[in-house]
Amino acid sequence: MVRTTIIRLLIVAVAFALSAGVQGFENVAPAAEPVSAGAIAAESTAFSLGPLVLRETFDDNEQDSMWRAFADDAANCKVEEINSRLELLATGSGGDLWAGYISNGWRLDPRDDFSMKVDFHYDLVTYPKGSINIGITPDGVNPRERHVTIGVGCSNLFAHYWNRRMNGLSTRSSSTQRFDDDGTLYISYNAAADELYVSISGYGVDNAWTTFGDLLRGDWGGKPVFLWLAGNSVGLAVTPGHAYLDNLLVERGTVVEASLRDVYRFWAPRKERHFYTLSEAEKEKLLVNYRHVWTYEGVAYQAYADDSDPDTRPVHRFWSDKHSSHFYTIREAERNKLLSEYATVWRYEGVAFYAYPSSRRPTWARPVYRFWSGSKGAHFYTIDEGEKDKLLDRYGHVWKYEGIAWYAND
Repeated sequence: MVRTTIIRLLIVAVAFALSAGVQGFENVAPAAEPVSAGAIAAESTAFSLGPLVLRETFDDNEQDSMWRAFADDAANCKVEEINSRLELLATGSGGDLWAGYISNGWRLDPRDDFSMKVDFHYDLVTYPKGSINIGITPDGVNPRERHVTIGVGCSNLFAHYWNRRMNGLSTRSSSTQRFDDDGTLYISYNAAADELYVSISGYGVDNAWTTFGDLLRGDWGGKPVFLWLAGNSVGLAVTPGHAYLDNLLVERGTVVEASLRDVYRFWAPRKERHFYTLSEAEKEKLLVNYRHVWTYEGVAYQAYADDSDPDTRPVHRFWSDKHSSHFYTIREAERNKLLSEYATVWRYEGVAFYAYPSSRRPTWARPVYRFWSGSKGAHFYTIDEGEKDKLLDRYGHVWKYEGIAWYAND
């Protein structure tokens, strides 16, 4: 359900392409160099519905699907929509705790300018530290590792504004005294200059408190960014009405939405191997240039081209000259083991697509099953229950069931 307070959400259908070529069969070209996130974003298409991109007033007091909540310890620190605003609530226990909302399945495109602001109220004057803030990050899974944020808070009886750039182990931050309990926080971006501005007075370089240059397209590689609204408590008890954000406006920008893409399935009768790809370029290459090797079997299932949905994880692709087959896995431990212990057997080709692990699957996602045939030296993946049951019932002596590989859309 899309919240009625969203005035205009620009949906951008991003055309991503995995550039790795199919290898290991006669007359099949070698893989190309991987495409960077910035280059991928440059292939997207966009349309404009006007200057106002998004408005969020929290008036319905319910978390919408456009947001994903995160918390270090939700029992002791969380954000909650109550009193028609986004309130920080904390018990004062549990140490240094963060909680917030992060954009769920949509991001802002750094090829274009953007600007956003949010109103705040913070009236606590305390020794324990607390804060509320707005920020952006290229990492929807671990946003605290790389981000820029601007916020308000108090510690040691010092009420202050603060901003911070976190980029791995590198941190740049500043603060200044605050005299008002209410105000507005601003973030804006100049795409041509690759400059990000944070402010307590308005948009652009003329109003900037701090300017962060060469970041979104520089250090962050041109990857679209998630937006977050968050709060922090370090031993501070916070009850309703004392620390909250309200009236978020994204007044300019291009939104990139997570969209499911077809994963195509091919069969090589001579080698008795299957191949799966999200790439339109790879699909067309096999159909046009290698149809004598590969038979197109249609769409296997649907997955994502990138991590726009922070609940997804990369599905890694390997090629083995020994087995003349590809292998796909969403398990980082399995990927790392192949890289460290079996690099002479399995060559890493990059991320094939993004899918859901079992721990983060939505209710609509269906399991993709994995089989291994020692006699054929190949893996097989299917979302089709009929295919799975057929292999289990009739071909169990050929295909060993290895469980659920990941979750995708049928």
